[in-house]
Formats: sequence, structure tokens, C-alpha cells
Amino acid sequence: MSLLGRIGLAITHPRAAFAIAGDRTYPGRSGSDLLAAIAVLLVATQLRWLVQAVWLGVAVALNLGFASLTKILTGTLTIELGALVVAALILFIAAGNRREPGRAFDLACVAALPPILVHLVAQTVVSIGNLPMPAALRWSVEIVSFGWMALLVVVAILGSAPAAPTVMPLVARRAGWVVATVALASFAVQLLWLAQNTDLVRPLQTGAAAPPFSLARIGDHGQLGARVSRTPGRITVVDFWATWCTPCLRSMPHLDQLARKHPEIDVLTINIDDAAEARAIFDKAHYQLQLLADDGETSEKFGVVSIPHTVLIDGNGMVRASEGSELEAQIRAIE
Repeated sequence: MSLLGRIGLAITHPRAAFAIAGDRTYPGRSGSDLLAAIAVLLVATQLRWLVQAVWLGVAVALNLGFASLTKILTGTLTIELGALVVAALILFIAAGNRREPGRAFDLACVAALPPILVHLVAQTVVSIGNLPMPAALRWSVEIVSFGWMALLVVVAILGSAPAAPTVMPLVARRAGWVVATVALASFAVQLLWLAQNTDLVRPLQTGAAAPPFSLARIGDHGQLGARVSRTPGRITVVDFWATWCTPCLRSMPHLDQLARKHPEIDVLTINIDDAAEARAIFDKAHYQLQLLADDGETSEKFGVVSIPHTVLIDGNGMVRASEGSELEAQIRAIE
């Protein structure tokens, strides 16, 4: 039986899929099927970010590329893998005298396949439409995904088919090919986007032109005000940070001293998480720094994969340093 057939079987005939997974003739095969489905999900829906992470690791620093890849994997799979562990534990406990960790995990992998495919379909529709995923749709996808998975866990507990099927049902084969078609469509959309937006994926490096941006200033109680852009002809320090980031908070006094010492330099701090909390931190410390709110696209343009992320831009709009190393020396070198 082919991989696509087994994936289609999990969708159309879950009891038969559980019978195959429970058969100890091929232990671990359903786990391999799930890994293959996860790989398809990542490539078909996260290709843009994967290319960006690999490019960052090759062109800038291996550790930054690895950090970016880790962020992609955890952001995409944390909930799914957590649900997989919970499902395996439930199936292991429910097996009673037939408890076997490997079998419970294999059954859980079958139950986890349909949720992966639901996310694939949803992400594909959003990508083809070139639309952001609304919060309502995101929650709907999660409810359908994990509701389906919970139902399959119940089916597995109640019992599988008497024996694994010897011939793959036609509807299962067709379902598998539908999944493959959706994945290929999503992959094609990702490739097209990459071909048209290479500059958004290319890592920001020293000597490159800084991307343009216009961000709202954070006012009292986190209210967003007038938009601020880089002033042509002025040296600019751009710092991306978050309220929960301890290294970010430790570096802020140094940036404040830099702004006070060099009034001819613009120091723009860009908060990426909580505008109200960021404003409260700044007011308490009396920082004389410009506080802006990230729009999600600017941090992406600047290749932010870890924080604090500091970039020095000269008066001609060229990046002179990244990651905030030796700011004072770098500033003296371009003044």
C-alpha cells in the first residue's frame, strides 16, 4: 500500500487505518507516514520561511539560520505534537492489559494525520487567495482539526476493523491524490511568491539598502499615533524588542544613553508584542527613545528571527551593522 493510499485511508476509512497501524508486522510505519505528512505541510505552506532561514544561515550566520528554522518548526508544530503525545498517552492507558507504547504511538499517529491535512488545506486556500488568515478562520481550523483528532482517538479506543485490508479502497486512493494535488498547488503558489518577492526573503546584510518602513508611534496607554519613517540623511539605529525579552530590557538603558549622547542620531525602538506594556516600561524608566509598534511586515523585512535585533543605518540608507555589535564604534566610523 502506498503512502498516499494510507493517508487517504486515515481520512476515509479510519478503522481500517487503525487496523494497519495496530498490526505489528510494520511497527512505526504510521509514524513515518505522519513525518512525511508534516514534511509536506512545512514545504507546501512554509516554503517562503524555510528558504529565508536557509539563506540566512548560509549568507549571515549558521546559528541565526538554525534559530529561524527552530522558530518555524515550533510555531507550526508545537500544538500538533503536544496533541499527539496526549493522544498516545490516552490510547496507552485505554488499552488495559494490551498496553504497548509503540502500538499506542502508531495509533495516535493515524489520529494526527487528518488535523495535519486540515491545516494544509486551510493554508493553501489562504495562500492562493493571497489573504491573511482571519482569527475566526484560524480558530475554526483548530476546532475542526482537534475535534476530528479527538473523534478518531475515540474510534481507536472502541476498536479497529477485524483485520487490515489487503486491497486499498478506491475512495482512499482518490483522497490521497486529492491531498497530493492540494500540496502541489500550495507549493506552486509558494514558488511563484518567491520568484516575485526575492528581496523580501534575502537576508539583510551589511552594505545592503535598508528596507523602507512607516510605523505608528506608541502613545499613552499603548494608543497608536502618527507614523514615523527613517529620516533621509540621518544616521538611524533601529532596535526590535519585546516586553518579555530580558536581554532587550537590559540593552534599553544603553540605547537611551546613546540617544541622549548623540541627538543627531535617530534611535527607533520597535516593539513587536504589547504596545501598552511597552509604553508603561518606557514611562517608568523615562527613556528618551522613539517607541514604535511593529506592523508584522517591518520585522520581516529586517530579517528579525531573534531579539534584541539592532540595525545601524547610515545617512545614505545603507546598513552598516546588524545585531547591535559595537554600535558606538560603528557610529564613529560613519560620522
